[in-house]
Amino acid sequence: MSLKHAILGFLSFKPLSGYDLKKAFDRSVRHFWPANQSQIYRTLAELEKESSVEKEVVSREERLDMKVYSITESGREELRRWLATPLPPQDYREPFLIQIYFGGKLSDSEMIGLLQGEIRDIEERLALYVSIYRMNVEKMKDADDRRSLFLSISTLEYGIYSNQTALEWLKSVAERLSSGNFALADFQPR
Repeated sequence: MSLKHAILGFLSFKPLSGYDLKKAFDRSVRHFWPANQSQIYRTLAELEKESSVEKEVVSREERLDMKVYSITESGREELRRWLATPLPPQDYREPFLIQIYFGGKLSDSEMIGLLQGEIRDIEERLALYVSIYRMNVEKMKDADDRRSLFLSISTLEYGIYSNQTALEWLKSVAERLSSGNFALADFQPR
């Protein structure tokens, strides 16, 4: 996925400024597709050159002019084309797993410290995801487009499930390492 498709997706809901796009990313898809302000503005400029978005400059007294972007018909066609196209397989890269893989070069206390740091990070991420999930569940009751909201909330479910699984595994590895029990996990792959 490219950032441009996410931006086109947000603009398909309503026209937004770059600042409002950043807020939309942070409130909704940050758990799997973060974007910083400079990336958003750079991509908006590219989309404007491609005629996928149009920019309207709104004058404001005592403040800088605001640029509001709207998706064009060709932008809608590009978004629809991308949404309907199966994605090629993606390489999965997880730097933390490289640290664990070669963690035998560290002492037990160093490795446990590394694991505990990752456990804390995941617990914080899970708390955020659960909070966002609960807010969206409340919105579901009065939503005009329940199907779209369901699909967006399902991405949070994915984030919650995958992080819960990672947390369980990390705690298990830390516990076995702490106790000197180097037995492999007792599970059957599905």
